[in-house]
Amino acid sequence: MSKNKSTIDLTSGRISLGLVKFALPLMAGNVLQQCYNLTDTLVVGRFIGKNALAAVCSAYTLMT
Repeated sequence: MSKNKSTIDLTSGRISLGLVKFALPLMAGNVLQQCYNLTDTLVVGRFIGKNALAAVCSAYTLMT
């Protein structure tokens, strides 16, 4: 059976390299999610109002 090149085996080899390859996409996703939340907060807070901003902030906790 041939191995797929995109498969990363975390049970053998250098642990640190595999862990970094595993964690980088997760960290990038978190940064993008924070950018989305920041933009959403700025737009809603500036153009809609305080009540809508409170709703966005409380919904973010449920979303994460």
